[in-house]
Parts: sequence; C-alpha cells; structure tokens
Amino acid sequence: MAIVTADHLSRHYIQGQVTVRALTGVSLSIERGEFTVIAGPSGSGKTTLLNLIGCMDNPTSGCLTVDGLNISTLTGNDAALFRREKIGFIFQHFYLIPVLTAYENVEFSLDLLPGLTK
Repeated sequence: MAIVTADHLSRHYIQGQVTVRALTGVSLSIERGEFTVIAGPSGSGKTTLLNLIGCMDNPTSGCLTVDGLNISTLTGNDAALFRREKIGFIFQHFYLIPVLTAYENVEFSLDLLPGLTK
C-alpha cells in the first residue's frame, strides 16, 4: 500500500506579473517502507514537493494522499496536527530562538498552536 500518492500535482506561484510553475502534473507513488530519493537540479521542484507532502504548502491542483488521507486541502491547525502525528522534517536551515534552549524552542512552537497538547 502506498504511503504517499501524488496525482497530477501542480504548484504555481505568482511573482509580480510572472507565474512560476514550480511543479506541473507530477504523479508518483511511494510504498510503505520504501526508500525514495528526490534528486534534480536547483529549481526543479524538489523542495516544493517536500513542502506539499509535509503540509507546509497546498497544491494549486491535483491530489496528494499521505497515509490514506487526502491532504491537498489541509490548512492551519489541521495541517499542523497531521504534520505532528505523521511527518518528520529535518530542515536544511532551522531558525531557533537563540535565547531559548532546544527544549524551550520546541515547547514554544507547540504553544503557538491551539488545540495541540504537549
């Protein structure tokens, strides 16, 4: 059974008068337990795809299913709850609050989301 399924997934951004097509019509399936590499040149949409799978952004069109749930339209707390329960992210650049400990940084982010429990 696929853990991630994308069907004709697209993400377009408007920058001034230009439409940037970060992803257009991407379809893929990643099976549970499968190791997958997303590789390509700079600007090819790798980070955009990961941001969509991680509920950090929403697709312009298409359907994205993670662990059996269509996450294409999750926003706000629903996206945060799903991310907390199902997704692990290690960011290339992380922005911690320098005056807080690692624990306090995590605690702070949890306090920002009503409805989330520690």
